[in-house]
This record gives sequence, structure tokens and C-alpha cells, in this order.
Amino acid sequence: MNILVTGGFGNIGMVVVKECLQRGYTVSVFDVQNKRTEKLARKYRQRQVKVLFGDLRQADDVARAAVGQDVVLHLAAILPPVSDAHPDLCEAVNVGGTANLIAALKASPASPALVLVSSASVMGATQQRTPPVRPDDPLSPMDAYSRSKIEAEALVAASGLRYCILRLAGVLPTTLNYPSLFAMLKLFFDMPLDARCEIVIDLDVAYALVSAAENLLGSAEFAGQRGFVAGGKAHGCQMRTRDLVGAVFCPVGLRVPADALFSPDTDSYYLDWYDTEETQSILRYQRMTVEQWQAILRKSTRFVRPFIFLFRPAIMRWIERQSPFYPVPA
Repeated sequence: MNILVTGGFGNIGMVVVKECLQRGYTVSVFDVQNKRTEKLARKYRQRQVKVLFGDLRQADDVARAAVGQDVVLHLAAILPPVSDAHPDLCEAVNVGGTANLIAALKASPASPALVLVSSASVMGATQQRTPPVRPDDPLSPMDAYSRSKIEAEALVAASGLRYCILRLAGVLPTTLNYPSLFAMLKLFFDMPLDARCEIVIDLDVAYALVSAAENLLGSAEFAGQRGFVAGGKAHGCQMRTRDLVGAVFCPVGLRVPADALFSPDTDSYYLDWYDTEETQSILRYQRMTVEQWQAILRKSTRFVRPFIFLFRPAIMRWIERQSPFYPVPA
């Protein structure tokens, strides 16, 4: 099977490429060209991954990438906070780029299938509903990114292609770097502590996406369907935000910040608990627990935890200042 991964140099994209290679597939990656992707491209080429640099906004670039592909895993997108700062760019890439990809696939004699990676954020604020959130529940975009994903979903659904749409819950990475770790810590302040939330480990995301590609080219029972990719209750991935913050902060030796630093608005963030019964029954991707992810986090930070302990007061002050509700009232 020939698989094209758009956005294959992103954090999730790289895990997806690895999963494709482990299953023995021929992989091509389509992404923008810059110093970072040029460096990573050298590593990909050593593993026989074909690298195609281009711009989703350019139809010719996309058409060249689609040649000879059996299925496309479409991850490339403009994400928050860039999408908030540049909504026109978000629309052009996330919606216009998806339209270009659809046109390229429809023009291909091989009739490739398409797995669109969307986001649970399209559901909007759902804390007032009775969980779990279901794929056919009403959509309610909260920002430029979720609006663009709803538009992209509609384009794919009307395309006539063999497709499925997978909406990701909050993704915890297994390949950790400190800028991304601290960015994740900062993001928590937008989330009300008592709200329901569900996460999924990036390795399980990759497993789900590649399994979806196999399904579209095989039995196709998930063709034309939308579903959530989330970690599941049995794996400890359904929790409250307070529990999630503790699961991330405590293994690296940091205390949970004061409650007053977190959003008091129950509807300020999109996460919830999701109905994954159908996606799990077909794709069988829910494999990792929160505890297993924490073990990976502890291992990856084992050499710096003594320094975190030594400078913990200063680190905590820096983290707390990232909250829009800082300083804590006396």
C-alpha cells in the first residue's frame, strides 16, 4: 500500500509515519519546506520515505504529491494559536488545501481513499450535555480552527471519495521536548479544573489512522463514517481536568498550580468524554493507559528532574505567570 501523509513532519505526523513503516507500507510525506523539515527529511530518506515539499494552497504541488497513492492520511493543518492570530491563513490551508487535495484525488486514475484528521473541537462546549459526546451530536465551532475543520469535513463528505473522518481528542505526545512540554502546561490554564476531559496517546492515534487506511482499502466498513479517536475509560483516559493536570505535573516533580489560575468558565474549552464504541470496535487502537504514558514521561525527564527539583520555585513562578488569571488574588 502506498500511503501519503500530509503534515508528516508534525508531532503526530512523525508517529504516523513510523507506524506506516512498521506495517511495511510505502510512505510519502507532503509538508512545507523550511530548515526544520529539511533536517528531518534527511532522516526520513534514510528510511526510504519519499519527501515531497510543497504548499497545500498550491493545487499543482498537491497534484504531484497525489500521484501513485492508494490512500492519504490528511493531517496537515494550521493549528492554534497560529490559527487564532491568522484566521485567513487557517482558512486557506485547512479548507482550501483540503479542497485541492480532494480535486487531486478525484483526478487520479487509482481513486485513492482519504482519511481526514479532524478535531473534537468541532463539537464546541459540551459540558452542559450528558456524556458521552457522540459523533452525530450538533457541531458548535469555538474558533477559526474548529470552523475550518467543520468546513473541511463537509468538503470531504461531499467529495464522492472513499473516506472517513477521525476527530482527535486531546493528544499526549510520547516524544517529548521541553518547549512542547511547557506549551502543554501553559494550555492547561484555559481548561476549567472540574470539567470532563478525555485524552489519547499519540501512539494510539497513529495506530487508529493507519488502521483506518487499511479498512478503507479492505472491508470498508468505516467508509463514509465520522468517529472520535480518544483513549477510553478503561485505559484511564476519561477524567477531570484536575486529574489530567496532576498526571502531567507530578511525574516531572512539579506541583499543581493554584485553582484560581485556571479558567472558571465551564464552557471555556472543548474537551469532554467521547463515544468511541464504533471506532474502537473497528480500529482496535485503544492500547495505552495514562499510567504507561506517565512512565514514558518519567523516563524522558529522568536526567533533568534533579534540576527541576532544585529550581522548582522559579519554574513554578514562570508557569504560573503564563496563566491569564495571574496573579492569584491575595
